[in-house]
Order: sequence, then C-alpha cells, then structure tokens
Amino acid sequence: MQDFAYFGHPTGIKSGSRMSGRPGEPVFPLLVLIVREAGLRSMLIARLSMAGADLVTLDNIDDPSVERWLAKAPVLIIDEVALAGREGGEAALRADPRWRGIAVIGGAAADPAMPARIAREDAAAAIEAMLPGWGYPEP
Repeated sequence: MQDFAYFGHPTGIKSGSRMSGRPGEPVFPLLVLIVREAGLRSMLIARLSMAGADLVTLDNIDDPSVERWLAKAPVLIIDEVALAGREGGEAALRADPRWRGIAVIGGAAADPAMPARIAREDAAAAIEAMLPGWGYPEP
C-alpha cells in the first residue's frame, strides 16, 4: 500500500510553471500536506497544484516516507487534527529545522508567540498567497 501521494510532474518541475524558475517568478518549494479532512485536502491539492506547487500528501507527520522529502527543504501544511497527535505539539514541530515553513490549518495556537493559524474556510486562498514567501531565491 502506498503511504503517500505525489501531485506534480514526475521530475518535480513542470515546464512553464512557477516551479521552473522563470526570471522574475519564485521557485516554490515542495509542499508536504497532512490534512485529515478529505474535502479540504482535495481542495488544497487542486488549488495549490493549479498555482504551480508540487505536493506530497502523507497520513501523519511520523510517516517514515517523510524522510525522503526533507532533503528538498519542504513546507509542511498540517491541520489541527493531525497536529494534536504530535508529541511536543506545535512548539516542537516549529523547532524542527528541516521544514522551510509550517502552516497550521484550524484552531488556535496554545502559545500566542506562535504564528496565527489559517482559517479552514480560507485555507486554499491563504496558502496560495503564502507560496511566494516560501519560494527559493532566483537561480
């Protein structure tokens, strides 16, 4: 059984997309998506793929296959349900240097020093707007 799903071109770069790094456009990092709600996950996959992002979906953050994606300095997009099962909570996750960025969907951070969470209702638009800020520098 496959424990992850990859959405994007097999090489990881779609010709002519924002992943290709055309001059003046950001090169987006790989997004690792851990969202339990199927409808929200499908909407995010569709919207972010259309925006030019490459995505990998996993069932949980402790999935051993996550290791193969960490060399790409990915961005983690996780919902509050998946985060709730994480030992050490949000603080431990944000302290992990392997992630280029972390976006948490739903709920409220226990610590006010943590970045604001993304509302479920606006998750796709909010994350799409964050993509350029997560981009790699131009080559």
